[in-house]
Amino acid sequence: MRKLALFFIISALLIAVLAAGCLENEEKSTPTPPATATSSPQPTATSQIPTPTATPTPTAIPTPRVPLSAPDIVTKVEPSVVTILTKWTETGFFGQQVTSNAAGTGVIFGADGYILTNNHVVEQAETITVVLDNDDEEYPASVIGRDLLTDLAVIKINPRASLTPATFGDSEILRKGEYVLAIGNSLNLPGGPTVTDGIVSNLGRSIETNSRVMLYDLIQTDAAINPGNSGGPLVNVYGEVVGINTAMVGGAENIGFAVSSATAIPIRDSLVAYGRVVWPWMGIGGDDLTPAKANELNLSLSTGVLIVRVYQGYPAQQAGLQQNDVLTHFDDQPLTSVKQLQKLTRQHKVGDKVKVTYVRGSDTQMVEITLAEMPR
Repeated sequence: MRKLALFFIISALLIAVLAAGCLENEEKSTPTPPATATSSPQPTATSQIPTPTATPTPTAIPTPRVPLSAPDIVTKVEPSVVTILTKWTETGFFGQQVTSNAAGTGVIFGADGYILTNNHVVEQAETITVVLDNDDEEYPASVIGRDLLTDLAVIKINPRASLTPATFGDSEILRKGEYVLAIGNSLNLPGGPTVTDGIVSNLGRSIETNSRVMLYDLIQTDAAINPGNSGGPLVNVYGEVVGINTAMVGGAENIGFAVSSATAIPIRDSLVAYGRVVWPWMGIGGDDLTPAKANELNLSLSTGVLIVRVYQGYPAQQAGLQQNDVLTHFDDQPLTSVKQLQKLTRQHKVGDKVKVTYVRGSDTQMVEITLAEMPR
């Protein structure tokens, strides 16, 4: 019996050892992957194949502007052109009171009734009436602001419905020879505005008006401009207003002038904001320095802005600038012309401090100037 029991004990031990060996062999033949492993590798920060985080947006291709035909230009612009009728009272030759009438043109630039026109159209008016395109109703208008020095004015009506503002373009990119249209109330003819066409004859013209005021930065055009056109738009081939028609030369053929949009837009906006033109100013009168002028004054340079007058009590005089000083830099930007100086100055506000570099004799100096409001 003892031998039989010992046999069963030894047999059980052998079976246990064999089972353990089989289990060990099975684990070695089919290893279990570690918990941190994955079935496919994931890119890390140093991976050469980036994982997109968002759907890329295709780059927008700007839509090229397409020139319009003359009829399409008129269709686009005409709803923004208005007739302006004015009345005022004068004293007649025998002392009697005489009512005078005149007509001009305006351009809508605000859907709520703001209209840009010429100062000389409304300056003496006692009553102003506006007639809209395709609307026989007469709307009373009030003057928001006028500027004699640019012959511009803003008036306003209270329309019954939203108006169609004109699109203003950039007159700075105009070139001589470009096609333009003039639209306006020529001779106050019934039936709506008159349209004439022509080209840009020249740019940057200056003329003296009947009021003895010099107008600057004018567009000259051979598009016919007649009495009544004053205040109307000069329009480019895209139907954009690039000028406000303001004057014609009597006795000449097809020589008319328009205030450029580069001048008109800031004047317009200032009149709306303040009721007057607010431009920052140093307080000088300047001229473009030429080699001939530099030689005449025995100056050490030949380009810049020559100071021809310093106004007393204004920032330039307070900073020590003098006649015949030459301005060479404005806020570190080189100066080559008075027009450039005006543009740089008008990018600032009254009260801003600017750095001005100038040459006096053979010495170069720099001063800080606080801009004041330009008197109008």
